Amino acid sequence: MEIEFVIDGGAYCTLSPVVLSRGTIHAAGPYSCPNVRIRSTAVATNTPPHGAFRGFGAPQSIFALERQLDKVAHVVGLSPEEFRRRNFVKEGETTATSQVIREKVEMEKLLDHALKLSDYHAKQEKFAQENPGSGVKRGVGFASFMHGAGFTGSGEVYLQSVVGAEATGDGRVRILAASTEIGQGTNTIFSQIAADALRVDAGLIDVAQPDTSLVPNSGPTVASRTCMIVGKLVESAVLGLKQTLIGRGLLKDDYSSAEFQEACRAYVKQFGPLKSLSKYQPPPNVNWDDEKYQGDAYGTYAWAVYVAEVSVDLLTYEAHVQDFVALQEVGRVINPVLAAGQIEGGVGQAIGFTLFENVVWERGRMINNQMTNYIIPTAADIPPIRVYFEENPYAYGPSGAKGIGELPMDGAAPAILSAIENATGVSFNQVPLMPEAMMEGLE
Repeated sequence: MEIEFVIDGGAYCTLSPVVLSRGTIHAAGPYSCPNVRIRSTAVATNTPPHGAFRGFGAPQSIFALERQLDKVAHVVGLSPEEFRRRNFVKEGETTATSQVIREKVEMEKLLDHALKLSDYHAKQEKFAQENPGSGVKRGVGFASFMHGAGFTGSGEVYLQSVVGAEATGDGRVRILAASTEIGQGTNTIFSQIAADALRVDAGLIDVAQPDTSLVPNSGPTVASRTCMIVGKLVESAVLGLKQTLIGRGLLKDDYSSAEFQEACRAYVKQFGPLKSLSKYQPPPNVNWDDEKYQGDAYGTYAWAVYVAEVSVDLLTYEAHVQDFVALQEVGRVINPVLAAGQIEGGVGQAIGFTLFENVVWERGRMINNQMTNYIIPTAADIPPIRVYFEENPYAYGPSGAKGIGELPMDGAAPAILSAIENATGVSFNQVPLMPEAMMEGLE
């Protein structure tokens, strides 16, 4: 594979190097290829500087790769799924950065399961029979992809994040972390992780407000790192409390929630404050060379296959997503409801990225900068999003969990455009794909 990846950074640098980095690393996708060259450039232009977007460069590069692989499959006479099956990366093989995959990766299994859940082949046959002569064409398509969790390369080592846990005088445990609860469920999963590690009721766990006067520096709430990276530190910190209580003879190896509470009370009464800090340490065998840009870009990846079903109205040239299957392997799922919510929200956002949210520039200014002319999807535009998980616990995540937040942004766009190609017979290669572009391509 030879890939050239160019991003528009706007008039100032801001986060362009970081967005370029993640986009570059993900540009070769979840595939094994012995010969890869990726050249990446961030270009300064006369537009306002561009900030980060969910996925941080990966949605753009994965979109381009998946669309290209569909073309390659067609040229060599293979179906899109067969071409991918022959090239999926497996345990023991390497990524584009020479990272050796040391965990079980079952992309073929994910692909087979996703196609079965979505009735992919049956729908292909049905739509092929119904589409001729119909003014509304229907199609189905898929994308396979991955997303690295945590900061890229040496980022987590550089941050040296710290999380604290303290036992209170009334027998409760308070988590001290800088991660911000912005609706994604951070406080809930931190409580779950701590309660699971201590084998106590989650109601005994409190999460402190992330005020810099109260909590250590756990790093920012970004990069699909909160659960996997910071959550692992939460787990380690509370286990430190437990070991201190056992070491002081205040707690047995086997105990109830009430006995744990009493041990905390006794310790604080006898010895004063009880606090444990945990500092980030990279997993073994994870090494990154910043100069060569080679090595273990991430501790682990989440893996996914998404399948989209669309309809294309040949009168209005509008495409609508009718059904969406999102299947992913994200280690162990800590909270199924919150995890499904992350996927549903990410897919909804990605549908906007794919079919609606078109920024119009004129002389360096965005001219459709109001909600009346910058269109985002509403509830009526979002299809049923069927979310499924395959669990493969990650040894260095809390209870085996991986990061999940950015993953669903990566795969929807190529899956939707693959479905539009299946419906119309025309390959489109741009997002957002607006009705005007659809009309031009189909006429």
